[in-house]
Amino acid sequence: MNDMPGLRTEPAGTEIRREPREPRHTVHKTHSHLWNTLFPSRSALLIAIFTCIVAPVSLVALHIHENPTFSPTDEAEHWDYLKTLAEGKIPRLGQRLQPSTIRALECRLTGLHGFVLPPCGSLPSPKVYPGGGYEYEAQQPPGYYALTIPIRWIGIDVLGFDDLTASRIGGIVWLVAGLLLFWAAGRLLRLGPATVGLGALLIASAPAIVYQSSYVSNDASSVTAGAVALFLSALALRRPGRWMVPVMFVGGIFIVALKVSDALAIIVVSVLFGVLAYSMRSGLRASRQGGSQCLRWWWPRGGAILFGGAFGALTWTVIERRLALINARTLPSFSGLRKVPIGTTTILREALLMLQPLTGSYDPFRTTNSATPPMSSVSVDLQMIVATALQYLLLAGGLAGLFVIRRQWSHWVGLVTLPALYFGGVAVGIAIFITYDADPSISGRYALSLAPFLVLALIASIRGRWVERGLWIFALSSFGLGFFFLLSG
Repeated sequence: MNDMPGLRTEPAGTEIRREPREPRHTVHKTHSHLWNTLFPSRSALLIAIFTCIVAPVSLVALHIHENPTFSPTDEAEHWDYLKTLAEGKIPRLGQRLQPSTIRALECRLTGLHGFVLPPCGSLPSPKVYPGGGYEYEAQQPPGYYALTIPIRWIGIDVLGFDDLTASRIGGIVWLVAGLLLFWAAGRLLRLGPATVGLGALLIASAPAIVYQSSYVSNDASSVTAGAVALFLSALALRRPGRWMVPVMFVGGIFIVALKVSDALAIIVVSVLFGVLAYSMRSGLRASRQGGSQCLRWWWPRGGAILFGGAFGALTWTVIERRLALINARTLPSFSGLRKVPIGTTTILREALLMLQPLTGSYDPFRTTNSATPPMSSVSVDLQMIVATALQYLLLAGGLAGLFVIRRQWSHWVGLVTLPALYFGGVAVGIAIFITYDADPSISGRYALSLAPFLVLALIASIRGRWVERGLWIFALSSFGLGFFFLLSG
């Protein structure tokens, strides 16, 4: 695969070159050119439809159907947040769960093991609910919930689903949107349709993605957040212009408005553009203006999105602290995580789980607390084998830049993303520990926004048709086995 203009390390002594502006076209020609770029042939369109729509919709919809119980990853609290916001109220840390949420928990049960609930229909006070019945997810920014409200409304009033199922459908929409943005970014970076489709299918069929997209949680929007950052980066490289500063700034705000930890994608983009700017320097020793040239090239790309993310995160932190009714460090909900002393090594060890964003933090597709029979041991074992293979593939793709020819953009994507996963995990762990005075319990789902970057690094490092065909066989097998697991158990 050829290097892209603006993504190549220029020889020392040359200047950072701006890409020539493309000629202006009519609206019709512009739309036609964009369509031809994204879908150059009918086969490319069919690949996109299957990998970005059919595969994720079928897997996630089937997973929702087979698992009526609440997810152990705080789904009840996320759902309560969504309903409260839909009523025109802003959730506040320290509020109690709504009676309708308590009622649903009693009757649907939860996949969280050891979580004892009152009998269905008893409707006790939220105070006797385990953990005190606090809405502890109120510290999350409202972006995901606000954008999921209309999807929930369509699910209830148009499609006729119950409230929880309609809310879960939002995860399908978020995943499809993220995969389509991933497709657009890959095509802008001049990857072939079959290569981009391979990456989309690897994401769509990954166990953690299917799991997190099937429940009400802002984790369901993290792949989309990462894809937004990736798409804006590709657009800034291929179509630079005056639009970059405002759009990248707003993009940074949008990403952290979905989930603050998704700012890891912003940091990767900012660092990546910094590395590329330095790589294209004219030679700081040879030119006194080399540093300023790097800064001018970096600012509208990596700088604008970084400042946008920082502004959004700071703004929400101030708002959330003023709205809170209780100190997060005293929340009874996390009392169980305060029993074990937490040290620096605990956070350093837990941060290693961030290196598996597509395979960590998921339960078998059919849980033991589900209303349907649990999965067979064979299905669980095969699922674990596929997940482990995918984990090592992503790590290999991220490190490929160390072993392939340098001066290619994929070299930097992987090598920037991997350290960001670990050190970002350390930062997230410290933030959670300081906020709640509890074990941060770092997990791979905090790094979902970086999954598109790792997958991009993997597929961009492919060399040879047989390697790509082998990965396609693996991706199709992952999709087929996942579908079979859900149907048969």
